[in-house]
Amino acid sequence: MEALIKLKRLMGTELACLELRILIKLSGLNSGNVECGDGWAKVNTSSGLEQLLGVINRAALVKEMVVNGVKYKPTLIKTILGSVRKDSPHLNPLHALLMINLTGVIDGPLIDPFAGVGTIPRIAEELGIRAIGCDVKSMSDLVCNALMMPIRPGSIKAVVTDPPFNRVFRTESRLSNLYIRFLESVIELLAKGGSIVMTLPSYLLDVVIDEATSLNLNAYCIGVDHVHGALSRFILCLSKDNG
Repeated sequence: MEALIKLKRLMGTELACLELRILIKLSGLNSGNVECGDGWAKVNTSSGLEQLLGVINRAALVKEMVVNGVKYKPTLIKTILGSVRKDSPHLNPLHALLMINLTGVIDGPLIDPFAGVGTIPRIAEELGIRAIGCDVKSMSDLVCNALMMPIRPGSIKAVVTDPPFNRVFRTESRLSNLYIRFLESVIELLAKGGSIVMTLPSYLLDVVIDEATSLNLNAYCIGVDHVHGALSRFILCLSKDNG
């Protein structure tokens, strides 16, 4: 069976193709060949249609799939995204789903140390992933300091988070120091092969990558989120022990 897939041109080609490949791997889909380019992908598989639909339903960056001339559009994503807040300035739920998928995590545990209103952990729970939301002030999640989280070392499989990104948010030090201290603290919580997928402002990218490199974290994908004309942020994916 051959499937032609249209991908959303969001944050470049790399993230859309990587997300699709990760979800195919997680599903156990028997795919003999996957080709992927700018805005498209082609999958050849001996698995059933239902299994392939399960892949595109979870994908954040799939627009539609065509199999034997029949079009299929993702449906599960509407249910998932309908359960969380979409109003600005909160994290775009579509981006949150993408970030979770890019970790490759199956069942968790997953933690968001800067959970805010809880978009990331709530979407993770909708996907059947055990998730923990943590913030210094929260009505419904664990209240804690992202730099001193009460989590057992080596117990977390994925960290997905949207830290403060401008001076509107109150911090006790420079934002660069916050990001550095965050990486230094969270790496101890990650299991071997665990992933960190995070957003960050463009002006901190070099600082964060340098710190990640010093901590032996491997950067396996980078994408650009064009928030508006004056603001761009990156989505950065890091893995521990090249897992």
